[in-house]
Amino acid sequence: MSAHDDPLYRAAHPAPLRQVTLYSAPLVIPVTGPVIVDGAVAVSAGRVVHVGTRRWMLGVLADEMAAGGRIDERHWDGVITPGLVNAHTHLQYTCMAEVGRGRYADFHDWERAFDVVYERLGAGDWKDSARAGARMMVEAGTTAAADIVTDPQAADALASQGMHGIAYWEVMNWRNDDWKTEGVRELVNHLGAMSRERLPSVGISPHAPYTLESTPFVDLPDIARQLDMRLHIHLAETPMEAGGDEDTLTTYSAAAWRDSHWSSYTELKRAGLRASAIQFLDQLGSLGPDVHIAHGVWANAEDRRILRQRGVGVALCPRSNRITVTGRDAPVREYLEEGNLLAVGTDSLSSSPSLDVLEDVATLYDLARGQGYAAADLTHRLIRMMTLGGAQELGMHVGAGRIGQINAGATADLAFFGVPVDVATPQGIEDTLTTLVRHGAGTNRATVIAGRLVYNDGAFEAPVDTDSTTERSTP
Repeated sequence: MSAHDDPLYRAAHPAPLRQVTLYSAPLVIPVTGPVIVDGAVAVSAGRVVHVGTRRWMLGVLADEMAAGGRIDERHWDGVITPGLVNAHTHLQYTCMAEVGRGRYADFHDWERAFDVVYERLGAGDWKDSARAGARMMVEAGTTAAADIVTDPQAADALASQGMHGIAYWEVMNWRNDDWKTEGVRELVNHLGAMSRERLPSVGISPHAPYTLESTPFVDLPDIARQLDMRLHIHLAETPMEAGGDEDTLTTYSAAAWRDSHWSSYTELKRAGLRASAIQFLDQLGSLGPDVHIAHGVWANAEDRRILRQRGVGVALCPRSNRITVTGRDAPVREYLEEGNLLAVGTDSLSSSPSLDVLEDVATLYDLARGQGYAAADLTHRLIRMMTLGGAQELGMHVGAGRIGQINAGATADLAFFGVPVDVATPQGIEDTLTTLVRHGAGTNRATVIAGRLVYNDGAFEAPVDTDSTTERSTP
C-alpha cells in the first residue's frame, strides 16, 4: 500500500481539495502563531486547511487542489482574527436594556431594578430576546459564547445563529433541604430538555454563593462531572464576597472555619469570619479546571492563587461592573502579572451598553494601564483573552473542534475588522494591534462560523475564482 492510500496519511495531508475559500488580508492574527503580513487563511469543509502568507498559500494550494478544483479568494483590506469568544453573557436579557441604561446607588439597587423589569416581563418571549442578542454578537465578530440560561425558552440562542459555545443552565435560590427534595430532579429535567434541543453544548451554572446554600455547591460539580459538563459561576462579584488577609495561605487562615458545618456562605459571614467566597467554595470542592468564573472583582492575592492552582479562568466584565456598582474594578494588573487565565465577557444588556466584546477589551486596556501594568505585551494579552483565552475557559481550545485560533484543522471561525492597517514597520504592526484593541469595537464587517459566511456588511461581493481576479474590499 502506497503512502497516499494510507487513511492516516490522507487525514494528515488533505489533498486533493475540490473547493477552497481563501480569505486574505494585509494582516492576519492567528493567535497561536505570529501575526502574518500579507496573510491568508484557506478554508475547506468548515475547517482551516492552511494559514500563512498569501504567496506561500497559493503555491501550496496549487499542489493540493484536485483536477478542476476551485479556489475562491475573498480579500479584506483590514485585519482578520479568529472569531471572538464572549466568556460571560445572558442573552435572554437582551430585551432588558432599560435596566442597563439606569444609574444605581449600589449592587442591591441594581438587583431591585432588574427584578422589577424581569417580573414585569414574566413569561415573556425570551426566545426572541435571546436570539436577537446572539445575532448582535455575530455582527460584532463573536462566534462563540458562554451563555447563561435562566428560562428554558432562551436555551437555543447560540444554536439559532450556528454559534459555538456552551448554554449553561442557571441554578439559583435553592436551600439545602429543598435542593435534596426538589432541586436535583428539576435540574435533571431541564438538562434533559436542553440536551434534546441540539444545542452546541450544555453546562451548569451555580449562580452565586449568596443565592445557593452549601449542599448545591457540593452536589453540582459532582453532577456536572458525571455528565461531562462544564460549570460557570458568578464569583467575587460583590463586596460581601471579599475575604480578609491578602497574603495568608488558606491552608492556615481557614483553620477557624473549615472544620465546622456551614449551611451557607452567608451563615459564615454572619458569624464574623473573613473567608472569601472563593476560599469557601474551594473548601467545598466546587472549583477545578472545568470551571470558569465571571467577574472576580473582589479576588485578593490568596483568591487569585487559588484560581491559578485549581486551573479556574476568570471572565472579566468591566463595563458591567461599573453599571451594577460592584464597588471596585477587577484587579486586572494583578491578574495579568500573576498569570491567571483570563477571558472577556460582556454580561447582558441588563448590565452593559452592548454585546460587543471589543468594548470591554478597550475598557480593560485602560484599566490595566491605569492600575500600573506597563509591559509592552498588553495588546497581545488582550487579543488572546478575547479569542483563545475564552476558548480555553470553555474547554474548546484543543481537539478537532477547537476555536479561538487560526491553524490547520481548527474550526474556521473568523472575524474581519475594518481598522487602519500599517505593516510597513514593526512599530506600525504594533500600532495596528493597539488600534484594534482600543478602537476596534463596531468595526467588524464580516463573520465566518465553521466556514460559512454568516454576516457580511459589504465586506465581500460574490466569491470569484482566484485564477482570474481577486475580490477586494476596503474598510
